[in-house]
Amino acid sequence: MSGPQQAPADRKGDHRTRRPTRPIDVATIQSTIDEAQALRGSSAQPGELVDLELLLRGHIAELLTEAKAAADLMWRGSMEWSLLMGRLSGIRFQADRGLGEGVLSAHVQIAQLALDCQWLLDEYGGSGQEHTTAPEVRAPLHPEA
Repeated sequence: MSGPQQAPADRKGDHRTRRPTRPIDVATIQSTIDEAQALRGSSAQPGELVDLELLLRGHIAELLTEAKAAADLMWRGSMEWSLLMGRLSGIRFQADRGLGEGVLSAHVQIAQLALDCQWLLDEYGGSGQEHTTAPEVRAPLHPEA
């Protein structure tokens, strides 16, 4: 006897081309990310950090919509889907944390939001392609001397 059959609607694992659900302003998002990355090692004003956090969180929310739409095209329960959903959940959690107390905490949070936003932009920022995983790279078991 064979395993359970999937309903045709659940067969979403094919690599399908899709268009973004709405236009993504890639240049504006990239500019915000670049501004956040330029803050490393600087003495930014608290207001500037709050403004950047709000911008990054807005961009992340917009890009998460695109990422979720791509996940909806995947076979629910597949390894690729599970890994993507875990990553998106982590990004959502990080974005909801706030800046914390103190300037160092704020800088660390801004840096993490910028990294997450860059990943989302690279993966879902208007390329029109569904999420695909990069080929796995493995180290040789017995490296040659």
